Amino acid sequence: MKKDLTNVDIYAIVQELQGEIVNGILDKAFLIDSQGGKELILKIHVPDEGAKEVAIGIGTYKYITLTEYNREKPKNPPSFAMLLRKYLKNTRITSVEQHNFDRIVKITFQWKENIYKLIVELFGEGNVILLDSEDRIILPLKMERWSSREIIPKEIYKYPPQRDLTPFNLEYSIAYEIFRDKFKDDKNKKTECVRVISRIFGLAGTYAEEICYIAGVDKKTVNLSEEEIEKLYNGCREFFKRMFQDRKPHIVLKDGGYFDVSPVELIRYKDYEKKYYEKFINAVDDYFSQYIAKKVVEEVESKLQRIIKKQERILESQMETLKKYEKTAQENQIKGDLIYANYNVVDEILNALRQARERMDWAEIKKIIKENRDNPLLSKIVSIREKSGEVVLRLSADYGEGVIERDIVLDIRKNAFENAEEYYSRSKKFKSKMEGVKKAIELSREKLERLKREGELEQKLIKEMEKKSLVKKKRKKRKWYEKFKWTVIEGYLILAGKDATTNEILIKRYTDDKDIVFHTLMEGAPFAVIKMDRDIGELEEEKRERLLWETARFAASHSRAWKLGLGNTDVYWVRPEQISKTAESGEYLKKGAFMIRGRRNFIRSVPLGLCIGILEYEGEKKLTTAPPETAKNFEKYVMIKPARRKKGELIKELKEIFKDYDVDDEDILRVLPPGESDIVREH
Repeated sequence: MKKDLTNVDIYAIVQELQGEIVNGILDKAFLIDSQGGKELILKIHVPDEGAKEVAIGIGTYKYITLTEYNREKPKNPPSFAMLLRKYLKNTRITSVEQHNFDRIVKITFQWKENIYKLIVELFGEGNVILLDSEDRIILPLKMERWSSREIIPKEIYKYPPQRDLTPFNLEYSIAYEIFRDKFKDDKNKKTECVRVISRIFGLAGTYAEEICYIAGVDKKTVNLSEEEIEKLYNGCREFFKRMFQDRKPHIVLKDGGYFDVSPVELIRYKDYEKKYYEKFINAVDDYFSQYIAKKVVEEVESKLQRIIKKQERILESQMETLKKYEKTAQENQIKGDLIYANYNVVDEILNALRQARERMDWAEIKKIIKENRDNPLLSKIVSIREKSGEVVLRLSADYGEGVIERDIVLDIRKNAFENAEEYYSRSKKFKSKMEGVKKAIELSREKLERLKREGELEQKLIKEMEKKSLVKKKRKKRKWYEKFKWTVIEGYLILAGKDATTNEILIKRYTDDKDIVFHTLMEGAPFAVIKMDRDIGELEEEKRERLLWETARFAASHSRAWKLGLGNTDVYWVRPEQISKTAESGEYLKKGAFMIRGRRNFIRSVPLGLCIGILEYEGEKKLTTAPPETAKNFEKYVMIKPARRKKGELIKELKEIFKDYDVDDEDILRVLPPGESDIVREH
């Protein structure tokens, strides 16, 4: 099962990321403890598209992709995440690149003249390194040292040694000579060709084998002929051509589970079931998100099983102890019974030994016993333990269904009765212990059953948690006008730019001849446009005046005047033909700025004021803003004002107010005016 992305996979990922996050602005960075490593989440706001999250896996699982799955993010970010926020927050992503077809991704960020690079290494244990514009390391996620390079702060970052051949230089005439020389090299002559190809391009075994399949050369072939080398070279070109031009992103399924993920079809998996995707980033996201979630469940289940197995071992040990006690009690009972069954014989032998011991030493007694083995009494003596004063007798008797015989140790200083009582006493002692063990076994069984029930319940809960953790974020389908600040006044759609980019788009693409364009005298203010279906002069005077006044308030409230906390500002309106991107001679227009020519229609001292609420438009209920008078037509709204309140707290409160309308953080962020705000009252 694949646990990390190869250089082929990373090439496909980077190609797609370029179209997804370039020009996006980094909002936040999170570092999450993942299975066997870390997962870095970069939350990026992409103009016109909203928030996207890049997930970077480091450790056991190494990957980079966009993720649509929810992650439980820490409330207190680790120091590395905080450092990324410090340097990269509000910086723009200008490029995403793969270095030299290696397992290295470079993401470049820029804010004004400041340039930073985030290096993602997806080999070894993986690493993430923040560099300055001179490639000096600001901080790595992990400090590492090798003979050829060091990943430590203040050092110049060095890439691993570069390979001679990549998929991008195979068309050069010298490329074949370099390729052939690799196989002719003495150290590679006896190496399987699949391994040589893997070394040349840094390919994973799966893709190196695919090249052998394409070339029709057995992957274990060594000491290749010129013809075989040429076949493999053409196989490489064919494989990389497929990688460039014929991608079919998919997950390979085995036994119903995810087994591999690939951007291209592979011959080795021709008979496997596959799940296809439009984009490789989606396949990678599904693959690793599912795999990690399963690992979480497996680890928790493993923990539960360890507890249950421990209790099973305790119960097993108790059962063994019970059997041992039962056997010992029974043996002592049998020995006591055998002494009584042979009472006279035993007593006579013990008396004889005591009397003999008064006249002679043990050596003489043993000699007599040995010489008189035929004696009915002496023949029962197996041995004498003079040091402990014990004699071992072999006694037998009818017992139950047959005759039993045992070697029984007897204390010479005691008579038969006393020795029998000693064995009975031991038997009673172990029978008493058995009762304690039986109670312990009963408690252990109850505990084991309870643990199993709790384990089953907990596993169900974990499975539910797994399902919840794997729920994809709902990506709401946005209407074209939602890429701007928008509202509806007097039945007319009002649009306003959010930044320089949307200002340009609004004026160039979405402003028609009959529309009316608003702006404040403040630098950096957005353009606001009334989408008209007729000339504004055709409207009734009262309606026309309300439309112009309310739109002016909307434009003023979404300008920098709100951020500055001003009470009012001047607004003017013009017609589209008065707006031009052509600057006066010797002047330069910034992105999002336009020249206004001709008469401007001023509306002086326009008071700032906004409400945020639910407006039904085109059959859908959506969250947006409007001046207070217009907001009276909203289904539900609250008035807001410029104030110094943390945006996170405000969003949380607004989500609670509009919880019945499926409003999320992004919905609120898209419509709020610039700067900070607070709620005045709820309606």
